[in-house]
Amino acid sequence: MDEPAHADRRRRNRVIFAILAGLAYLTILRLGFGMTFFSDEWAFIQNRSLADPATWWGPHNEHWSTIPVLVYRAMVETVGIGSYVPYLALVALLHLAVATLVYALLERSSGPLLALSGSAIVLFFGSGLENVYWGFQIGFVGALAFGLGAIWLTELGPTQARALAAAMLLLASVATQGVGLFMCVAVGIEWLLDPRWRRYVIVLVIPAAAFLAWYVAIGRFGVATFRDPFSSDALLAISPSIMRGLSNAFGAIAGLPLFGFVVFAAFTTWGTRNLVRDDLHPRVIGLLAAIAVQYALIGAVRAQLFDGAIDYTRYTYVSGILALVAFGQLAGRLEIPPRGRARFFGMVLVGGWLAFALTVNVGLLALGREVFLAHADMTRALIAVALDPHPPAGAQLDRSLRLVPAATTVRRLIAAYGDPRTDTLVPWAVRPIPDDVMEEARRWLVEGAPNT
Repeated sequence: MDEPAHADRRRRNRVIFAILAGLAYLTILRLGFGMTFFSDEWAFIQNRSLADPATWWGPHNEHWSTIPVLVYRAMVETVGIGSYVPYLALVALLHLAVATLVYALLERSSGPLLALSGSAIVLFFGSGLENVYWGFQIGFVGALAFGLGAIWLTELGPTQARALAAAMLLLASVATQGVGLFMCVAVGIEWLLDPRWRRYVIVLVIPAAAFLAWYVAIGRFGVATFRDPFSSDALLAISPSIMRGLSNAFGAIAGLPLFGFVVFAAFTTWGTRNLVRDDLHPRVIGLLAAIAVQYALIGAVRAQLFDGAIDYTRYTYVSGILALVAFGQLAGRLEIPPRGRARFFGMVLVGGWLAFALTVNVGLLALGREVFLAHADMTRALIAVALDPHPPAGAQLDRSLRLVPAATTVRRLIAAYGDPRTDTLVPWAVRPIPDDVMEEARRWLVEGAPNT
């Protein structure tokens, strides 16, 4: 294709992507109406404060979370907790930033066709629904966005300024959430394997040293060890966890979640052939290593906590998007032939993939909405019983209710920041709490929240 025609297609596809991005943003926001604060969010609402810098640095579930703590607390102090819409709007905006970076990377590696198709899947990525509907996940999504920004700077070519900027983005990533460590793995391996970037690897000491200093000074005191990561059980869990995670990642982007391992096997075969031919881009290796490290850590220290923890959508969001970028880098420039039978089969192949993947992911968004609305029902029920001036006999008002703080704390927070039992921006979207959920909430107030 000549350059003017290619430029026209690039401009057209960028316009289409912008339209899809706007549609995705409005869709996610609308589907999220009626949701409210859930579980970990209350830790930021209850225990962190803009007025107390000491609360900015402590870990949350082993993660360095300074940036999301500051952002979240700024929102709590300004818009309060009377509506969940601003928190959804923020995480959805970060999600759009991730999709935009994916588009930019795929356009450079594979051309406008794969860029538009792949980023469309990311925009409606129901396989990672926790990171789309849960405002607290600005940590996961923000850390991924910072890391993808570092990869984008790498794509532009090596200069000292870009190397320093990438290091600062990775520093922001690790100060946002543990995902930043995996992004450091991806970028570090790519730079080590790419002769053009190897001389700049030393600047990655910046995020590495900062994280190490935080961990030694502060982070290690809040790390919860759920089991010995060096036990035989933990070590035996690593390999199956990596395989399961890679299968989830490639199944999600292919629209074939039940056959993800087959997709990954095909990807590996293709990549091995390129490696033998000395034609495998270092980015592919770096991204696969990042996914492997992610699931190795989950398998070693977390997978035994909950059945199916490896399959949590918050993890698939990260691994699936990294797998998509790796696929684009492996595939190289993809263009559908301009005419003839080859064009027909090319259209069928790309269209079929896009249809399958979008159908699966949009379907998961719809199913996930019901899950999070059920979470909202329980949150509102627990708050309602906590605020009841006549609590049931035997109620223990100073005991945590797990999904929300203790009743006495709930009363204080609502007096300060607003009442999430309704939604001041979209009150019509809040559904009545089912009677059985209210009864369960009363039981929690008396007996305590279940452990699982």
